[in-house]
Amino acid sequence: MESLTFSIALLILLLNSFAFSLNSDTDKNALISFKNSITSDTNAILSTNCSQNTSVCNWIGVSCGLKHGRVTALNLSRYDLAGTVAPHVGNLTFLRYLDISSNSFVGMLPFELSKLRRLKVMNLGTNSFTGEIPKWLGSLPQLEELYLYNNSFLGKIPSSLFNNSKLQTLQILRLSSNKLSGSVPHAIFNVSSLREIGIGNNSLSGRLPIDMCNNMPNIKFLSLSRNQLEGQIPSNIWKCTHLDVLSLSFNNFSGSIPREIGRLSMLTELYLGYNSGFQGSIPICQNLQQLYLDNNKFTGLIPLNIWKCKNLEILNLNINNLSGNIPHTIGNMSMLRELGLGLNHFTGIIFCFENDDLYSFVLRITHALEGLIPPNIWKCKNLEILELGLNNFSGNIPRTIGNMSMLRGLGLAWNHFTGISYT
Repeated sequence: MESLTFSIALLILLLNSFAFSLNSDTDKNALISFKNSITSDTNAILSTNCSQNTSVCNWIGVSCGLKHGRVTALNLSRYDLAGTVAPHVGNLTFLRYLDISSNSFVGMLPFELSKLRRLKVMNLGTNSFTGEIPKWLGSLPQLEELYLYNNSFLGKIPSSLFNNSKLQTLQILRLSSNKLSGSVPHAIFNVSSLREIGIGNNSLSGRLPIDMCNNMPNIKFLSLSRNQLEGQIPSNIWKCTHLDVLSLSFNNFSGSIPREIGRLSMLTELYLGYNSGFQGSIPICQNLQQLYLDNNKFTGLIPLNIWKCKNLEILNLNINNLSGNIPHTIGNMSMLRELGLGLNHFTGIIFCFENDDLYSFVLRITHALEGLIPPNIWKCKNLEILELGLNNFSGNIPRTIGNMSMLRGLGLAWNHFTGISYT
């Protein structure tokens, strides 16, 4: 009986050994095919490190699991490689991490990659891949991060990618800087696991769904900038309660910015510039660090309670139709580094400066600003750009400006200064 048990154990051991060898050969052959599809290896990375006489687990960029010895990661980012992706890569069935970003790969993605059922991260960004975004990406059941940015993918973003219940693990989607067109699939906003969506710098059009944030409780980063989107920001934007960065700049959005955006307590960066259609009130978000509303149609006054944005580092309101006095409370915003108020219709005098962190202050062509340049301008000791041209300022130019050692850009032309000039 003991002899039989020993024989069975030995047989199992032999079968496992045979299977391990067979699987290892499968991975090795897949990687050799991948290597052979490389047409340019400027740094000779693959030719010197990927010998057929050594275990693939020792090849550069390759990692293997301890239990089965199978290839679990392939990281060849930034190796200056060129070529195509061999279909045999789909035989690396234990692969969890694939990163060949920042190279010069071309062609279409082979369907065989759909066999990578364990894949969690696929990063193909900054290459020259072409064709449409494959629908089979939606069938990868464990995919968490998908990076296809900065390529030449064209056509529509397939809705089926997000209708598939298997893709509810996706957390990061980066498709920016391609040649994508059509509308943004509404289904993308139903993937509740998503934390980051970046599909800017394409040719997408249409409107955002009014219920956009109903099913995205985890979204932190949403960038749709540099497209051809239009319409209004959905009023339920406040339901994206974890939103940290919202970028809708360089589109055709219009209407008022929803008041509800002020309820986004975690929002630190808001980019709405260059739409030419936003109007109404300037939003107040207490934790904002960067606010870009330039090149729109905002009218009226800058809110007196702008100082409540106490963490604001960049405030850009250039090229609007704002008027009235510039609130002196802006001078109390100690975190402010950039202030852009140019090409508006402000009147009155400018406030005194108390912020020594400010390095860019633009008030050019505001038409009716007058009075003196505050004598304590020197307190902005880190100021690099001061642009006050084309206004109605008068009096002497403060001598203390000459003590601002960091200043590299000064615009005072077309005003009514008097007195002597300094050298």
